[in-house]
Amino acid sequence: MNGPPGNATVLDTTVLSNFAQVDHVELLLELPRPVTVDAVREELGAGAETHSYVEHALALIGREIPVVTPSGSAEKLEEQLLASLDPGEAQALAVAAVANGMLVTDDGDARTIAKQRGVDLTGSIGLLVRFVEDGHTSASTADEYLKRWIDEAGFRSPARDFDVFLEE
Repeated sequence: MNGPPGNATVLDTTVLSNFAQVDHVELLLELPRPVTVDAVREELGAGAETHSYVEHALALIGREIPVVTPSGSAEKLEEQLLASLDPGEAQALAVAAVANGMLVTDDGDARTIAKQRGVDLTGSIGLLVRFVEDGHTSASTADEYLKRWIDEAGFRSPARDFDVFLEE
């Protein structure tokens, strides 16, 4: 795929990895117009050598989650963003910005820059909240995923119990 669909939901490496780690990357297919970018696919491919669960995400990328190649203004923005972000985050943010889409990342720097640029964003926890509210998973399952991310993958969360996020 060349350009992203309008209002694309652009997934970065951390989010794809998190959902692959709990073996439920297919939940991401419930998002509106989910896409990712070449740099994220490359980062996941490199990570698969040490984290075999990443194969779950790689299996969907390109087949059910289109891979977008930045061009034009997204490519120029990506070049600017590479000064302060890793390639996956820079490319995903550039595509989300140009497509008037949503960036899905847990990377703190990418989130800060997305906010500064007025790009809609969410992260892994925000997606869990959405999936619970939309009936795609239960709150207890989301709590299990959050705890596994924290305990097994070193995920940094402002709270350990998922119920806190449902109250916000």
